[in-house]
Amino acid sequence: MSDNNLFLVSFILDNQPQSIEVNCHARTLSVAEARNQVIAEKKITDPGSLTDVQVTEIPHPKKNKPTPALRVQP
Repeated sequence: MSDNNLFLVSFILDNQPQSIEVNCHARTLSVAEARNQVIAEKKITDPGSLTDVQVTEIPHPKKNKPTPALRVQP
């Protein structure tokens, strides 16, 4: 099973805040790489309309952590 990392890419396109999730094999995703992903996914013809690109890693909920469980009261 391949180990992908998930990133939230937030940006402003034509003065409208938006975001997409990006799966990536790399451990990090640079702003430039994220910008290229947004341009490709949104089919942007005017890259000047894309501003304020930010990248946030979304940690896998079970990766390196115990699985959350309900507390059972006696």
